[in-house]
Amino acid sequence: MKPTLPILDISPHQGIGPVCLGDARAVAQDALAAIGFPLESSNGPTDYFCQAAIQTECDEHGRIWFIGLSQSERYLARYQGVDVFALEAGDLFARIASADDSGAHAFTASEYLFPGQIITLWDADEQYDRQGNETRPVWAQVGVGNPAYVEAVAAL
Repeated sequence: MKPTLPILDISPHQGIGPVCLGDARAVAQDALAAIGFPLESSNGPTDYFCQAAIQTECDEHGRIWFIGLSQSERYLARYQGVDVFALEAGDLFARIASADDSGAHAFTASEYLFPGQIITLWDADEQYDRQGNETRPVWAQVGVGNPAYVEAVAAL
């Protein structure tokens, strides 16, 4: 019998899976360890889990302000009940855009931030299509952030 994979639901303004935006860094580390993803490495404010497929970043107060996911065989990442890495990049973009409520959105394959949900998409390319044998563009990372994260990124 195949083991059940942890499901990491992407919830705008809330978090991903057991990690909530605003959690203390140690709380996020403990929450991910509890579902089988102990902390593997850190670089400044960024922590990496599950062979770097899960990334958390904290603000200057040690609170989580960004969570990003990349494709992994060790979990299922979902948005609105759908596996985000099973969808072609344009289809996931359209699904998120239809729920964003912040005006019109034009697809770009490099990176995109949906301001209404603070969902980020980064680097759509065939090389990230692990489910379809690299035949269609899939996002390298899907993430969520909080308003302070958006402000900090905009200031760069």
